[in-house]
Amino acid sequence: MDSSRFRRYAPAVAFAALLLVTSLVPVPESGTEAVPTLLGVALDKWVHAGSYGTLTTLLAWGKRTRTAAVVAALAAVAVGYGAGIEILQGLVATRDTSGADFVANAVGATLAGVAWLWYGR
Repeated sequence: MDSSRFRRYAPAVAFAALLLVTSLVPVPESGTEAVPTLLGVALDKWVHAGSYGTLTTLLAWGKRTRTAAVVAALAAVAVGYGAGIEILQGLVATRDTSGADFVANAVGATLAGVAWLWYGR
């Protein structure tokens, strides 16, 4: 990969690394505190959706594409990455694997891919 191509993907790689680190850092045990909601959805799900939406957008920006099939593949990469992180979280003592988080990741990645295509029209 030439250096200009690498530079285009650098933001996506850096953000993916940030997601990995923040997702695998042990968190303090919490009590039975309720998670705040926004429009009836737990705030952490919004963060998941936004994070994987951002990753999809950065990947599409790096690829410089508006082709639906390619953007769908990039969204699938983001979803797969999120699934891998969810599995790894099961290995961290104070974290767990969450199907709801996976769904939020997939929704965010998909919506970002659709928005990327729509914005490029």
